[in-house]
Amino acid sequence: MESLQTTKTRLKAVKNVGQITKAMEVVAATKMRRAQEAALNTRPYAYEALKLLGRVLAAYLPAQAGLRRQVAPLSLPMTVARPVKKTLVLIVASDRGLAGSFNGQIFKLADQFFTRDELAGREGHEYLIVSVGKKAAAYSAKKPFKTVRTFDNAMDVTELGQIAELSEFLTDGFLKKDWDRVVTISTHFRTALKQEPLLRQILPLDLAKIKETIKEIVPERGRYSGEKVEMNGKEETRATDYILEPSPRELLENLMAHLAGMQIYHLFLEVKASEHSARRVAMKTASDNATELGDALTLEYNKARQVGITRELAEITTTIMTLE
Repeated sequence: MESLQTTKTRLKAVKNVGQITKAMEVVAATKMRRAQEAALNTRPYAYEALKLLGRVLAAYLPAQAGLRRQVAPLSLPMTVARPVKKTLVLIVASDRGLAGSFNGQIFKLADQFFTRDELAGREGHEYLIVSVGKKAAAYSAKKPFKTVRTFDNAMDVTELGQIAELSEFLTDGFLKKDWDRVVTISTHFRTALKQEPLLRQILPLDLAKIKETIKEIVPERGRYSGEKVEMNGKEETRATDYILEPSPRELLENLMAHLAGMQIYHLFLEVKASEHSARRVAMKTASDNATELGDALTLEYNKARQVGITRELAEITTTIMTLE
């Protein structure tokens, strides 16, 4: 049996750890709700911008809108699929640990993509990696693919401007044909207890996929699940006759670049909500374990004290009997 002092020291350490993990659990829960609120607050704007783009494209890109051609079609670089020689893979993970299996699930999906992708192993095709977060940077360093850029992910993303540099880097590289396809590997926030690794192709742009991304922002259960009702109404699909200045091409290109940024922005909000949720669950589990271990150590400490007191009483009694 351990000494009384050793047990007391362990008990004090366990209580301190429990206090820290409890505080981290509360902080993570607050940040998770903040990320959810930010995603939901930007969703109406993103959806209206998408509807406007769909109406304009009904006249200029019949192939995407599925409608009869109204005017001479435009060929917009961000929507045109071309032969894929280079695929850029954006891997978004966290800067810090203590988040359970959050990072491990992302890296497992990345491994599956690199082995099961239809272009994997094809001659002349190359994978490039952009890593977001120190954990993703460490993962990409172990892979035989070139890492073209790394970004930190310590800051909680709440504004679109915070990911402007990354968004411009991805879209500019696509337009310059530095890569022909952009795929993201991150997480999809379903509930506070369930986050799933998610693979998305964000470039070339596909309106249907952007719309699906915006819909998926609303969690299936929990405080914000009722927001899904807003998205169930009928959408207007007829072409609208707009007067566009300075030109249809310039407006559409700028609007598409903005929507691409919004898609990446929503992706980051989901990742942050998932990270904080996973950390909250991990810290709650750690707090519960600390409480359970603390109770066991307290019982052990009390038993040791009781044994010590009993032994001392026995010694005192023996001494008195001897003196008599």
